[in-house]
Amino acid sequence: MKRRQGLAIALALGASSVGIGAAEAHPHVFADSRMEIVGDAAGHLVSVRNVWRFDELFSSSVVVDFDKNGNGALDPDELEAVSETVLKSIAEWDFYTFVSVGSRDVKLNPPQTIRGLWDHGQLTLLFEMTPAEPVDLKKQPVTFTVYDESYFVAFDFPDESRFQLLDLPKTCRKTYTQPDPDAEASDWMNSVSMLKPGQSIPADGVDYSKLLSTRIDVQCAP
Repeated sequence: MKRRQGLAIALALGASSVGIGAAEAHPHVFADSRMEIVGDAAGHLVSVRNVWRFDELFSSSVVVDFDKNGNGALDPDELEAVSETVLKSIAEWDFYTFVSVGSRDVKLNPPQTIRGLWDHGQLTLLFEMTPAEPVDLKKQPVTFTVYDESYFVAFDFPDESRFQLLDLPKTCRKTYTQPDPDAEASDWMNSVSMLKPGQSIPADGVDYSKLLSTRIDVQCAP
C-alpha cells in the first residue's frame, strides 16, 4: 500500500490505493463542483476548467497538514504547497476529469498549475485542462464528466447550471444527466447477469462508478 500523507490521501490515494470497489465504498470527501467547457467560434473544444469547493471537514484536515504558521487558515504560500501536492498526487487518476466521444476517451493534457483558494473555512481548487487532440463538437455529442473510480471523493453537480459553455456558438446545446443510483445499480446487475462464459465483471467496479457520475453531453449544430 502506498504511504498515506495529508492531502494526497483524500484526493489521490484514498480508496483507490487499497483497491476498494465502488459498489462497496462510499464517499469520504465531498466537492461542490463546477465545470466550464471552453470552445471557439468554429465549435471546437479549447479547454475544460474545473472548480472544486471541498466540504468543511476535509478542508479542516488540510489545514492540519499545511498550516505552517498555525493561524487556523491557509495563507497564499500554504495554498501554493497544497496546489503543488494535488498537482502531483492526482495525475495518476487523470485529475478525475474525463471527456469522451462515443465509447472513445479523449486524452487531456495535464493542467500546468492548480490554484488554491481559502474562504470561510473551505478549500477551493481551480485548474484547466486542454485536449491533446482536436475535438469537433459539431460532429457528434461529446460527454464531459468528473468522477473518482473508487468513489472515495464525490463530485457534486446538483443541476445543469454547474456546467457552463463558454465562447462556443449559440447553436451548441448541452444535455444534463444525473443518474438515479438505484436504477443504475439495477441496470448494472442486469448487464452482469447477461455476461457470457469467459467474460468477466469490470475490475473494481470502475464502469459502475462511471455510470453513477453526473455528466453533460455537448453538441453544436453544423
